[in-house]
This record gives sequence, C-alpha cells and structure tokens, in this order.
Amino acid sequence: MRLRADIAGDLKDTLLTTRFELLRLFRQRRILIGVMMAVVLPLIFYIVPPMFRIGYSDTAVGFASSNLGFITPLIIISGAILVGDAISGEFEKKTGLLLFPTPQRKTSIYTGKYLAAILAIFGIVSIYYLMTLWEIGTIYGFSDIPGELGKSFLVAILYSTSVISVIYFFSSFMKRTLTSSIVGFFLLMMVLPMTTAVLKRVSVDPWFMVTNAADLITNVLGQGTTIFLPGRQIASANAFTPDFFVGCIVMFAYSLGLFWVALALAARRKME
Repeated sequence: MRLRADIAGDLKDTLLTTRFELLRLFRQRRILIGVMMAVVLPLIFYIVPPMFRIGYSDTAVGFASSNLGFITPLIIISGAILVGDAISGEFEKKTGLLLFPTPQRKTSIYTGKYLAAILAIFGIVSIYYLMTLWEIGTIYGFSDIPGELGKSFLVAILYSTSVISVIYFFSSFMKRTLTSSIVGFFLLMMVLPMTTAVLKRVSVDPWFMVTNAADLITNVLGQGTTIFLPGRQIASANAFTPDFFVGCIVMFAYSLGLFWVALALAARRKME
C-alpha cells in the first residue's frame, strides 16, 4: 500500500508540474512562437507560387514532400525554445532554491518539465500537418490527400521526442540556458547532418544517426533522396535511405535513452 501511495503521489506531482510548465511556456509565448512558425511556413508553399506565377507540384505527394521539407528545422527550433532551460534554467536563475526543498521529488519535477515540452511540440507538429492537409485539399482536392501522410505524421512525432530528449540531455548538465539551447540546436541542425553527409560520401551507412532517420518523414511519401558522390554524376535515389523500422528504433532509442540519462544526471546535480 505504501508503494502504491508513493507512485500515486509521484504521478500527481508530475502531472501538476506538467500543467504548471505548460502554463509557463504559454505565458512566455514560447508555444505561440512555435505555433506561428507552424502556420507561416506551410503558407509559403501555398502563397508564393501564385504570386510569382509558378505552378504547384504536379501531384499532391510532391507538394506534401516539398512542404514537409521544413518540418525538421521547425521541430529543432521549437525543441530548443521549449526545453533548453528545462533544467539548466533552475540552476542558472537559482529558482531551484525555492523549488527543490518542496516535498515533491526532483525526478517528478524534471519528468513534468519533459512531458510539458513533449505535449507542446506535439501540438506544434500537428498544426503544421493540419495546414498541409488543408493546402492539399484546396489545391488538389481532399480526395487526393495521400494516405502516407498519416505515417509521415507519426514519424515526425517520434522524431520530435528524440529532439526534445537530445536538448533536454544538454540542459541536464550545462550551467547556462543559452549554452544548452545553442549546443543542442547546432548539433541537430548542423553537426549531425554534416556528419551524416560525410559518411554517405565515403559509402558508410549512417543508420545510427537520428538526423538520418528524420529523412523518413518525407521518404515514407515515396520521395527519394538524390546523393552526389565524388567521381559520379548522381547516385541511386535509394542509396543509404533509412529503413523504416530501423529508423523508428533509432529515434525511440534516442528519445528514451537520453531522457533517462538526463534524468539521472539532473537528479544528482547540486545547487551551487
């Protein structure tokens, strides 16, 4: 009975922290920034072509693939905004001096912060896909909406959790909020993609890179990737294309593994 009471108490505390953190993200307009980007970015592909008398893609799948090319940067930017200060902010601003002495466990506090960021980015990604669905429906007809778009959405959601976990990991041990946000952002936006590109150029399959697995967001729509190799004109469009199940496992491993590591590091961290 005692164990059940402790579990119920921790769950209640976690949900309370999640609710409080979501309200904080709303008040600081971080979620609003993500929502605005999720609305504006898809509109670029809808408004700009007619303005310059450029035709849309011949197929709804092609339009969706081009539109979703911006979803990965949106997820990374949103992740940096939402979770960059989740843990490091408590130590940098010394707000942990008020929060940590409470009866609530540190693990429930940190888990609540993580879940709040997850819920927020899920909402942002959902809005982006809803905008894409609406645009496809108005241009090509709602009957032409590709069924693979649902599969792409689930992959984007899974990738979002891995992005949150990566940035959350840096926030768990870095001293400054800005540093954890910038390091996580550049790692996901530049370092890992560049490393992936180099590995492909030397004919090494980067299946273990989470940013490589993110290509599944558009690959599930049937759109291949063109790869340029030294001494060759164009490599096969399917060269080093991430396998769906392997890619999902990689993203899940990043999500769960880095979350638990970050939780353990944060729980042992002392206020200086």
